[in-house]
This record gives sequence, C-alpha cells and structure tokens, in this order.
Amino acid sequence: MKPIGILGGGQLARMLVLESHCLGWPTTVLSPNEADPARAVTGQWVKGDPGKSKDLEKFMHGCSSVTFESEFYDTNVIANAAKSTGVRVWPDPKVMARLQDRLSQKNLFDEYELPTAKWRPVDSSQDALVAYVAFDGQVVFKKRRGGYDGNGTFVVRSDNDLGHFANQGVKDSFIAEEFVRFIRELAVIAVRDRFGGIFFYPFVESKQQDSRCLWVKGPVRETRGLVGLKKSLTRFLNGINYVGAMGIELFETKSGFFINEIAPRVHNTGHYTVDAFTLGQFALHLNAVAGKKITGRGVNTPQATAKAFAMWNLLGSHDSSALTPWEGTLNSEQSKFHWYGKSQTRLGRKMGHVNCLEKNPELALREAQKMAKNLREKIGF
Repeated sequence: MKPIGILGGGQLARMLVLESHCLGWPTTVLSPNEADPARAVTGQWVKGDPGKSKDLEKFMHGCSSVTFESEFYDTNVIANAAKSTGVRVWPDPKVMARLQDRLSQKNLFDEYELPTAKWRPVDSSQDALVAYVAFDGQVVFKKRRGGYDGNGTFVVRSDNDLGHFANQGVKDSFIAEEFVRFIRELAVIAVRDRFGGIFFYPFVESKQQDSRCLWVKGPVRETRGLVGLKKSLTRFLNGINYVGAMGIELFETKSGFFINEIAPRVHNTGHYTVDAFTLGQFALHLNAVAGKKITGRGVNTPQATAKAFAMWNLLGSHDSSALTPWEGTLNSEQSKFHWYGKSQTRLGRKMGHVNCLEKNPELALREAQKMAKNLREKIGF
C-alpha cells in the first residue's frame, strides 16, 4: 500500500512515524530540513515545503492519505493539492481552516453550545479598549492565527498592561476573552474515525509553566459535568465531520468547565497514552486517517495498562548545542524516556518527555519528576 503522508517533520511527526512502525503502516514525511526530528526515524523522508503547491502535489501523489503535524499550514493550498491529486487529507482542510482561526473556532463553540469564556473579536486598538472595559479590566488577548505555547497571547489586568499591548500595535487580528479564574486545568484527547466512531482517553490534570505544558497526571474522575461535556464534544466532532485526534484543554471553575482551546492534531497532553494504553493517541490517529474503525464490535480499542500515570515534559533550560549523548537507559517497567532527537536546546524548547505508570497519579507524578531531573543532569538540556 502507499504510505500515509505526514505534513511536517517535528516531534509529533516523529512520534507518528515511530508508532507507524509498530502498527505496520508505512508513512512518509514532507518537511524542509534534514535536521527535523522525524527525518531520523523514517526511510521515506521528502524534502519540501508543505506550504508550496508544487512540493505538496509531488508528495501527495505517492500517498494513500495525508495528515497534519501542525494546524498552521495554508489549508487552501492543501485543499487544492488534494483536489488535484485525488488524495484525501484528514482532518479535512475545510474543517482545519475553521479550527486554525480562533475566531471561527469560537464561533463553532457557540454554534455547538460548547462552554467557553465570554469573548469578542479585536481588530484595532479601539476594539481592545472596548473589550478591556467590557470584561472589567480582566482580559486575555489571543492572536487569531499561529499562536501556540503562549506565543501571541497577552494577559491584561491593568491600564499599564493594556498600554503595553496597544503600544506593540494591534497589527494582527485577535480575539479577546474574559479572564477565567480556574481551580485547575484539565485536558482530554478525543479521536474520531471516518465512520463516526469516537474514542475518548481519560481526562487528565495539566500544569503549565510559562504557557507550556510541564506535566499531566491522571486519570481524573469523571464527574457528571465531565460526562456531559463528552456528550457535547461528541455532537461537535460529528457535526463538523472531524477525523483524527484532537487535544482539548479545559478550565475547571467553581461554576463548571470551560473549553480554553483545542488543537486539531495529536497533542502534548496525550503523550502519556503511548505507555499508559495498549494503543496511544498516535496509533489511534493513524488508524483513523487510514480509514480503519477505532470503536465497535471486533475492533481492538485502547485498553489501560496501569491504574494511574503521569507525563513530565523535558523543557530546555538554556540555549546550547552542547548536549551530552546519553547511551544508557533509565527505563523500567513503570517509567519510559522519550527523546525527540534535537541536537540543540533552547529555553522552553520541548526536548522530550517521560511517562510513569503507578498505582495513583500523585506517585506517578513524583516518579516522573525525579526521572526528568536525573535526565537533565545527564544530558544537560
């Protein structure tokens, strides 16, 4: 069979390729640089730009279907290449176009009655001032396109904060959200196949450091509110005919749960699934993209391999290319080390992660933190 094409060569593409080896699905990667993390683990790497029609069409002719590593590619270019080659792309580029823009994403939340913070569009400094007043001086401005890991996000809680935001110039379009005071942050990974089958991994608690995911632990007990939210998300995923994995980040508040953001792809908060389930998010995403059913009678659905789990991200603490090669192993039956193959570290850069399986989430998190500290000392990231 022709391989599944992956647009992008970062760590998410790398993990998709690694999982494809276990599944027996051939994959190929389109990315611009030989140093990209996915390049080292695939024998079918193609040098090219996923944003250029010529590169896309040449690449897609050799694929059975295509998926995204990132939601930030030009969906019009991808849609045209898909039409020209007759190769299906999942999630569908038209769906991805509505999800990659926070304005149309919020409109979808409202359309499907998904709980989210009060919001309004911002296209000028005057709009920013109106939003600041409307939300009682507690507002979060988010760039409509291209924002991730805190990039393009501005928290405003004072006149000085507003002035700083306005002085940078509202050159891009934003949305403004009412600041949400939350008890904790949660997340969940949902995967939908082409036939409407949906699998939800457990809800997890997540912790952010400088707007980047530092750790997750779980499972979180499903309350009535979370069960209801899953039903709403099911209507949403079916309504937009979404195919593939989606990361959904939540705020738990005194008045209920609010969706903060979604990521239409495999997601950092789901990395634990690789070791905590018989089929992780990468495997399930590939099966969905390949046209396989992921739920139902006779289907090999993911099964938990432990009572509890935790994932700790290995984030760069400084800028350096002087990493120490680590040839040993700290892996055990309960703890696994995943490295992304990056030769240079930067402050906040995601270099890898560790997964730990234990009898309760708190113990798993302590073990994951301990392993991460040990690795930092040995590798020097």
